[in-house]
Amino acid sequence: MKTNQKYAATSVAPPQANLEERKNEVKSPTNHTVQNSGVRESLLALPSFVQPLLTWVTGKPPYGARSKHTPSNWFHLVSALAALFGGAFASWVVVSMQITAILAVPILLLAWMVTVSGARKLLIMISHQCVHGKFSGNKVLDRIVMELVSTTILVQDFQAYQADHVSIHHSKQLATLEDPDVKFLVTLGFLPGLQKAALWRRLWWTVVSPRFHRIFLQARLKANFISAPSYRRFMSLVWWTAQLSLVSWLGLWSEYAIAWVFPLTILYHISALLQFTCEHRWLQIRDPKQSGRWVLARLTAGRFMGEPAPDQGWHGAKKVVAWLTWFGRMLFLHLPARVFVLMGDLPQHDHHHRHPESLTWVNAAYARQEDLEAGSPGWPEPYSEVWGLGNAIDHVFEVLSSLPPIDNKSSLATNADLADVMNGM
Repeated sequence: MKTNQKYAATSVAPPQANLEERKNEVKSPTNHTVQNSGVRESLLALPSFVQPLLTWVTGKPPYGARSKHTPSNWFHLVSALAALFGGAFASWVVVSMQITAILAVPILLLAWMVTVSGARKLLIMISHQCVHGKFSGNKVLDRIVMELVSTTILVQDFQAYQADHVSIHHSKQLATLEDPDVKFLVTLGFLPGLQKAALWRRLWWTVVSPRFHRIFLQARLKANFISAPSYRRFMSLVWWTAQLSLVSWLGLWSEYAIAWVFPLTILYHISALLQFTCEHRWLQIRDPKQSGRWVLARLTAGRFMGEPAPDQGWHGAKKVVAWLTWFGRMLFLHLPARVFVLMGDLPQHDHHHRHPESLTWVNAAYARQEDLEAGSPGWPEPYSEVWGLGNAIDHVFEVLSSLPPIDNKSSLATNADLADVMNGM
């Protein structure tokens, strides 16, 4: 998971004039603290026609880039639904055709990632904006969309999600011991004061832990069939009864389990965990003299998927090997992380916390870049960034390992906290 170089930017980069200096700076990896990393700008060495694709994969436009097209809110909804059902359909085709394993395995892995990506985007982007009242601008319509979406992917209803997210996640409790999210991490064993290696071992164990997946699934089932309002329980009952009845009638239990149940439970939980682990700099020590905005700015960083282009001064076989290595890592490491873990506007989550009421979420990558280049007006701290999912997680573990131990018994999450956090992850 961890990439071989670590970069973080902590101030606004100058335009093209200093690009060469910034590229040179990228070559010297440090411990998440390189200023003006210039990773995205180094990719300008590639042809212009691939730059929009690189912006999507990395989650970050190069300096000075502006969007030529702003996707609509409905595009994001339809694309998420297409990924969810399209991925499931592709999985069903692979299973039902019984093709050879050498072809089936990579196609199935890709289909699973796309299915999870669609489901997760429906929660972290569509439902998220609905509870903020920013999806369509119509509160009634936003609620209807969110209730339909959440029923489809088996997560908590509008009222519960809004109460947990808006009142807690966007409050002074964020990333403190009073935050249910932090209590959840502590309960899972991600304790302050542990060495990074121990935190990484805890992460890998949690990924395969039957207890973790059982608790997560129980929380989702309870949120849909027990604790939800009566109308929402009825929606869930109708949706899942219809599914199971159709599957039973067609006799497609194996296909259903592989194409729908597995990616929307086990893989969904793993995706949520990896994202959640590095969402904020949990428990970062705060200076009481600093303003709330200063604290908030330091709690969240941009998380971008990619790494610098190879040194432009290399030639011959060395250059070929370097580019092939770069391409392989982008294709098999960073692209899967973007699709499976940091889909939608998650790379720009720091921009959302600075501007939660903004309508620019539909084009968050460019909105963040414009705000960064403008000098982050109204904020005492510039944007920061980290490149690579492994580095993003490692950075959070570095913060946790630097903290003094706590009395974890007093910081454990209740069962209710666990359920609320898991449904909103």
